[in-house]
Amino acid sequence: MELRINVTDLAFGLFITELDRPWLDTPFLLQGFLLETQQQLDDLVEYCQQVEVDLDRSTGGFAQWRHLADRYAEGWRELDASKDLQLQRPGLAQKEAQLQAERRERLNILRELRNFFSFWRRRHTSITGSAPPQDEPIILYEDVRSVEQELPEATVIHRSAEEKIEQFADAIRAELQPRTEAIHDVVDSMVDSIVRNPNALLWLTQLRQRDRYSYSHAVDAAVYLLAFGRHLGYPKQDLHNLGLAALMLDIGKLRLPDELLQREGRFSPGEFMLMKTHVQHSLDILNQLEGVHPDVFDTVARHHERHDGSGYPMKLKGEAIGLFGAMAGIVDCFTALISDRAYSSSKSVYEALQLLYKWGERYFHPALVEQFAQCIGIFHVGSLVELSCGDVGIVISQSRTRRLKPKILLILGPDKEPHARPQIIDLMSNPTTVANIPISIRRELPLGSYGIDPSEYFQG
Repeated sequence: MELRINVTDLAFGLFITELDRPWLDTPFLLQGFLLETQQQLDDLVEYCQQVEVDLDRSTGGFAQWRHLADRYAEGWRELDASKDLQLQRPGLAQKEAQLQAERRERLNILRELRNFFSFWRRRHTSITGSAPPQDEPIILYEDVRSVEQELPEATVIHRSAEEKIEQFADAIRAELQPRTEAIHDVVDSMVDSIVRNPNALLWLTQLRQRDRYSYSHAVDAAVYLLAFGRHLGYPKQDLHNLGLAALMLDIGKLRLPDELLQREGRFSPGEFMLMKTHVQHSLDILNQLEGVHPDVFDTVARHHERHDGSGYPMKLKGEAIGLFGAMAGIVDCFTALISDRAYSSSKSVYEALQLLYKWGERYFHPALVEQFAQCIGIFHVGSLVELSCGDVGIVISQSRTRRLKPKILLILGPDKEPHARPQIIDLMSNPTTVANIPISIRRELPLGSYGIDPSEYFQG
């Protein structure tokens, strides 16, 4: 049951579904969240007068929050036990209606994004005289495998991707014609895995050692851009183009001096001008390949363009960058932030997301940053977290609607001693302790805390 209530009546455990102002005008990262911290409550009081809450999705369900329904619901009257139970456990028709409403809302958001970034395609059509592009379908994918089921196959695909991109780079470096069939095949395999369940490849990407920036960064970018494309509802052919483009974003750096790539500290103006030429080098390499879709060229060409026109090489601005180019720019920046490089230590996923939000409007479209954050989650797959009950575990799966309620593989107990056998807990089911206290995430831990190596806990 959803109610619009005054912010002065908010309490921890309520699920916030809507605000009385646009989400982008507030500091909240998520459109829909469980009220769990004092900072969230303070921000709601500062920015809003009323909010909508979903009592059924709040901690404890409708029964715990019936007093709010009594106070706010127009014409509310006492119900008998059977009707009360029906409200606590909505019937199939009510659940289906809610799912359909959420589906319509999501489709509207994705259509608005596509419409905003359709400028380049319309302009290209007018210049070339080609037929106007048809509106592509928006596919709302569902996971068809669990993370545990997908992980073995994803492990093979991930290793193959790193091997194939390294072989491709070796051929470019030796000025040989690279085997593009192998690259297309591995991209197809990555697309299939991402469509089945994106969390498996995302987990493997998070777990790997980040000590080979050039090759691993390319695979990271492909995984994140494919997951992003899936989240935005693109069909498999578009996902293939995004994946191939991601692998090729920085391939032109092979044509730059090693001492420039390993440079520590800030580039001089001359060095930065030289570094920027890698985009054209990447396009030159793509021109050597057969059967490359124009979207791949466009994505590679535009991934360093920025929303305010401060990017390069063409100083494109806003919607002129195109949606794929804008997506690639976010992913390229994000994967750079979470990677160790010669001139910068890696940041946590949360820190990287915070920076992306900070740079919204200036460098990146804010709504697109929001969608990327929803795609990968606040507690990223592969993150090490401590729960309110003291257990320590690894995030292995995300819920799109409740990003603070992931699925977690528990490794250590409250005494920080290993569990006899790792077990999985799904925070979406609102688990409680033996004392009936709700379990939530207390904090994210640095990787390596308590001597935990997450790579030991997946098959491969």
